[in-house]
Amino acid sequence: MTDISLKATKIKRKLRLGVFVWKKLTKNPKSKTAVISDLFPIRNDKNWSTEFELLNVPGLISGDNNQNKPSISAFHFFDHNGFELGVRNIEMHNRGRMTIKLKDFIAHDLIDAKTFAVFHASIDEDLEFNGSYLAERGYTGYEYNNLGVKGYVHGNLDAVALVNNKVRPLGNSGLLQRYYTVQHCLRGPAKYEFIFTNPTSKKVKIRPYIAYNPNKWERQKNFEISSLGLNLFNIQIEDGQKCYVKFRSGLYLARPVVFRISNDSMDVFHG
Repeated sequence: MTDISLKATKIKRKLRLGVFVWKKLTKNPKSKTAVISDLFPIRNDKNWSTEFELLNVPGLISGDNNQNKPSISAFHFFDHNGFELGVRNIEMHNRGRMTIKLKDFIAHDLIDAKTFAVFHASIDEDLEFNGSYLAERGYTGYEYNNLGVKGYVHGNLDAVALVNNKVRPLGNSGLLQRYYTVQHCLRGPAKYEFIFTNPTSKKVKIRPYIAYNPNKWERQKNFEISSLGLNLFNIQIEDGQKCYVKFRSGLYLARPVVFRISNDSMDVFHG
């Protein structure tokens, strides 16, 4: 690398620091009593089932799961376009954890649910949070083809807040585009499915790129995601193949949940 190109690289890095680093990935809720959740993908069809590991948050904070009142959590369900379909309240009595099987709730009016958020009831108002918020970024479990083994992945970020019984997006996006490169080399034979949620208040466009050669990125078809919506991008990798993938968008963190499916096995992880 020449001195001129090295100086140009340093200037670009400083500009990126000035433009991006000071900005938060998510906004703070406008209400101090708001509670926060991620937007968790749901997979429930003939091949998949989804579970959520719900914790007794008041019990964790107090150090005693045997509460006088049950711990109540509200599950809010959304469709592919981010439209809220309904709410189900879960009560937890004198225990530290419950496995919630989403298929028990997804029927009739919730059959089109693609994501969900979990909002815990407000804790004692006298408890001092020092400017923090009660948030749920726990573990969702996915089972493929009734294998009896589940893959788990935790929440990505503080995506939405419940303020005065209304769900508000917290994600940030900007006019300047940025890339997110998946930190995993895709290897075949396998099918990879990348699930994106949109935690912002605006529709976002995502541009995928694939590289079978590290120095040659091939642009794929764009896709859009509505506010609080979801979209899936998939790649089939043949036996002996490997490649890399990255995504360009205005999202501050376009980090997908990745499913790898190979024969009768699966894995799930963050990109």
